[in-house]
Amino acid sequence: MRLAFVSPLPPSPTGIADYSADLLQILSPRHEIDAFHAQDTVDALRLPAAAAVHPASELVDRHRRRPYDVVVYQMGNGRAHDFLYELLSRVPGLLVLHDLVLHHARAAQFLESDPVRAWAREPSSVSKREAAQAPLDAWRAELEYSYPGQGERLYEAHLGTVGDLLPYAYPLFRIPVEASRAVVVHNEFMAEAIRAEVPSAVVMRVPMPAAAIPSDPRAVGDLRARLGFREEEVVVGSFGLLTPEKRVEAVARAVGRAAKQDGRLRLLLAGPVPDPARLEAALERLGVRDRAVVTGRVPLADLATHVDAADVVAHLRYPTARETSAALLRVLAQGRATIVADLAHQADLPGDAVVRVDPTEEGEGLARAILSLASDPGARARLGAAAAAHVRREHAPFRVLEAWEAALERARRLTDPRAGDWPAHWPRR
Repeated sequence: MRLAFVSPLPPSPTGIADYSADLLQILSPRHEIDAFHAQDTVDALRLPAAAAVHPASELVDRHRRRPYDVVVYQMGNGRAHDFLYELLSRVPGLLVLHDLVLHHARAAQFLESDPVRAWAREPSSVSKREAAQAPLDAWRAELEYSYPGQGERLYEAHLGTVGDLLPYAYPLFRIPVEASRAVVVHNEFMAEAIRAEVPSAVVMRVPMPAAAIPSDPRAVGDLRARLGFREEEVVVGSFGLLTPEKRVEAVARAVGRAAKQDGRLRLLLAGPVPDPARLEAALERLGVRDRAVVTGRVPLADLATHVDAADVVAHLRYPTARETSAALLRVLAQGRATIVADLAHQADLPGDAVVRVDPTEEGEGLARAILSLASDPGARARLGAAAAAHVRREHAPFRVLEAWEAALERARRLTDPRAGDWPAHWPRR
């Protein structure tokens, strides 16, 4: 097939860019692919040589001149995906939803637009208030379309509060789904949620590509030494973007609590830190600063060595956009003993591959799990082996390719959906 692949690409600092690079390598030998992006630079070395790369602004014209069989959109809940909204409904295709919740990023397109920011800086200015009204009205209309009868209430609540949970309760995926021929997701929870809200949607589940990256045991030992970890110490790691949603403070608190019984415990936090001052203050407040090492963002080439430097991984997330975490799959692929939150969208993970902690008793439960694994190297080894086997079995390249071939063929056979009665600011063909 001739495919258009619309997504952030490396070096864009989003996991979906890395995912897209991996998926393009799998699909490229069997398809003619043009990749479209909206960033200043692209790391062509991460992409297949056969894949052409173009600015997203050229998609509509290229499709008009020589139509693609399927246009694949990689959508996530981050501002790196803003440019997809201008294209989804103009060139309908196969929408890959990495996050069920799109509310945060979509709201930001309106509420952080230049006119709204200008009004926020000068709230007494009549002219700036009038200029801000267009994006605010568009935002209100989009909320009302997606949640009939509730749009005004949600609009006022979003503007008038700083609560964190509202966007998770109203995920705002309806129009992108309606504008697409079909939707791909990576876990069954998301598939069922989309079908419940948009019964007409064609939803398919495919495995996310993931594989172990071999690391040299000597390099792992050298890294542990450089980070200040002694051989007998038990390192609890957390990997990925270190936001409050990753429950970094909960992990640190649990390590501190468990360390009162097992003084060998250390904490490794590896990933970008959006708010370094807040993290440092939390580590000090929780009494674990001397036990913790914060590396910042780790280059992808070095990530496996850092993961293998941990004896136990705590991979928590709450609130959650119900995503299948590529960071979690990388950890499991490396054969690490991993603790996860017991949440419905992670039900696909087999019981012998992870330790689940009830989010309602996160503090005590996490500390108990850490202590149990720290004291039992055999249990860590068995858990890690089961985790690695699960990834090899369910996320192998041949399984990914097989599922994607079926999804692409189904999307190719489907016709473009008719435009809905969407708000006026949504582009039409």
